[in-house]
Amino acid sequence: MSLLKRNKKQSSSAKAYSNAKPDTRRTSITAIDDSDVSFEKLAYGQLASTRLSDRQQHDKPASISNRYQQLLSLPAYYWVLIAQLFVILPHAAYLPLWLIGFAIITIIAQLPSIKAKFKPTRLKRLYQVMQMLGFLLGLAGLSLTYGAAFGLDMGVGFLVLCLVSKLWELYKRRDAYVVLNLSLFVIAGLFLLDQGLVTTLQAVAATIIVLLAFITLNDDSNTSGDGRMRTLGVLGVSALPLLVVLFLFFPRLPPLWSVQLSSSQATTGVSDSMSPGDIASLSQSTELAFRVEFTQARPAQSELYWRGLVFSDFDGVTWRPNRRVQQQWQPGRQPPNWLARSFATANNKTEPKSYEITLEPTQQQWLFGLDYPLPRNKDTRLTSDFTLIKEEPVSEQLRYEVLRYAPMQIDPILDEVSRAANLTLPSAGNLQTQNLAKQLFAQSGSDPERYIQAIQRWINQTEFRYTLSPPPLDEDRIDSFLFETKAGFCEHYSSSFTFMMRAVGIPARVVAGYQGGEMSRGGNVWEVRQMDAHAWSEVWLEGQGWVRVDPTAFVAPERVEQGMDALTQSRGASLFGEGAAAQVSYQQYQMLQALRRLSDQASYYWQKDVVGYDQDKQAGSLLKWFNIRSISEQIAWLAASAITVISLLVFMIWYRRRKQWHPADRPLIKLSSKVAKNDRALLRHDNEGALAWLKRLENSQAHGLNGEGLQEVSRHYRQLRYGRLSDADTQSPEYQQVLKELKRSVSQLL
Repeated sequence: MSLLKRNKKQSSSAKAYSNAKPDTRRTSITAIDDSDVSFEKLAYGQLASTRLSDRQQHDKPASISNRYQQLLSLPAYYWVLIAQLFVILPHAAYLPLWLIGFAIITIIAQLPSIKAKFKPTRLKRLYQVMQMLGFLLGLAGLSLTYGAAFGLDMGVGFLVLCLVSKLWELYKRRDAYVVLNLSLFVIAGLFLLDQGLVTTLQAVAATIIVLLAFITLNDDSNTSGDGRMRTLGVLGVSALPLLVVLFLFFPRLPPLWSVQLSSSQATTGVSDSMSPGDIASLSQSTELAFRVEFTQARPAQSELYWRGLVFSDFDGVTWRPNRRVQQQWQPGRQPPNWLARSFATANNKTEPKSYEITLEPTQQQWLFGLDYPLPRNKDTRLTSDFTLIKEEPVSEQLRYEVLRYAPMQIDPILDEVSRAANLTLPSAGNLQTQNLAKQLFAQSGSDPERYIQAIQRWINQTEFRYTLSPPPLDEDRIDSFLFETKAGFCEHYSSSFTFMMRAVGIPARVVAGYQGGEMSRGGNVWEVRQMDAHAWSEVWLEGQGWVRVDPTAFVAPERVEQGMDALTQSRGASLFGEGAAAQVSYQQYQMLQALRRLSDQASYYWQKDVVGYDQDKQAGSLLKWFNIRSISEQIAWLAASAITVISLLVFMIWYRRRKQWHPADRPLIKLSSKVAKNDRALLRHDNEGALAWLKRLENSQAHGLNGEGLQEVSRHYRQLRYGRLSDADTQSPEYQQVLKELKRSVSQLL
């Protein structure tokens, strides 16, 4: 109806034989003549204030809708700079902060209000110097940050540096096109560092802003900004079907090479050493560590000890692994003696239990598994202290399978090298603890098991306290904890207990990993979080091998039996310390916990169903849905689906932009095409009005055209287009009757 109303208001010579007038607000990505100097004036700072004031001088008082409209109506130059912020900021989590800071300073320096402070000739010279100096210093900074290792993060950092350097010569539209195209590569580089859901949302947001900047570049004369979001929607919606086709059918070929990150990024997780306070800081975080899918019944909560690193070396402050005594075994090879002896103690009637772990990126080589894990993947090795080791650091989400034999004795025969490594203590310090250990050991009749029970009774009688915010310790940390502060976390108790065992000649070591976990919201996977980080002890006993002892359970048994989350809920703010700071920490923990879990659940399904849509899953789904049996059939389906989608999009675009005629014009179009077959001179011209053309046919009296018939056609046409029926509904009976008479008159002429 809007088309008819527009047609009524125009003369017959301008509208009767042409397309409906295009919407002047509609934008498209087309070439722009550089003769439009508005972009260059802003780039030189010559319109820093007047351009925006001209656009906004008639705006109504500030409101959300008005501010939104003002934002859309910004000149293209500003949108190019806004796009750079969305492109650069997501890289702050992966690239050096000095590079991100340099990028932000560069963007600020491109503001017209900054550039307006310099004359154009001086501005270009100054910015050229800044460009070269910044690029060279950036190269030096990347070299110092990453060293000689050229990895993905260094490559992405270099790409960001190139983008930032190009911003220093942003003067013409072609410079803006180069910047925006390079921005798309920088966004794609983000997926080389991480493929998580949050990163994907950031990349999508950045891509949308870059596309909007492209649209604005080609629509800068549109001072109102109308139609820009509609054009963006058309581009996005049109691309979605093709995206789905490529995702489903594009072959998931294995990579020809793999590139690791140049350096270990700072990530939350169990580190390769342990000193008091390390795990306590982890236990205040609800960040996900890994997920577990059990193929059989899940062990009890108190048995969920997720083994990570084993610490045998102690310098009085920090526990570290002893690499000198470690031996390694890889699946598929003959088990060495230390592993064969443990296998010999396993119950042959009990089948090993299998489970799969999806580990979040740690940038470390060690993995986690239940005591005592055996790897199934050939790229995973097992050390002699039953630590799972990956060949390369875990730089992206990793899924691996583990077996568990239970019960099984570990190292039923302890060699002298391992015995010595797990008995060594610092040469000095912590004399009170050593004296206490010898006293309790003597009272236990030098029986290791009774000695362990004696330590437990002493801890229970001495009123030790479990807290995430323990007071600081003195130089002799074991003595300070056991006899002064008496308040600590799992690393305090495991460290002190292991020290007391070694002090009387019993081999002992510390194990760091996670304990417990909880069922996911969907109820299908087991989730272990950083808050479940834990440390415990292992003691070697004659005839039993290494035996797990968790001294934390002496003080807080609910930590082991119910999990860290239940312990936090039961003890409240007191677990985080004392005073207002503890209350604030507890409230923050409560508020963020639910949001974190919802986010993790969404991230899990994203990683499992989207990022994890690998070659095997694709083959299974395609075989099931489309009966595809070979790579050639897969490529054929891909091509056919892509062609179908593109054809549908082309048809939709054609249908949307097809010529639309007034109902009264269609009979005349038919008449014009018929008479033109006999004489091209009788064809109606584009700029010729319908009534004037009919009059020309009547005057020509050529090819037997009936003059009275032409007058009848003119009378009906004039009545429909310019008479009383011009305002009537085209579907009304009277209108349809006159239109029918017009068609009959044309048919009689033909």
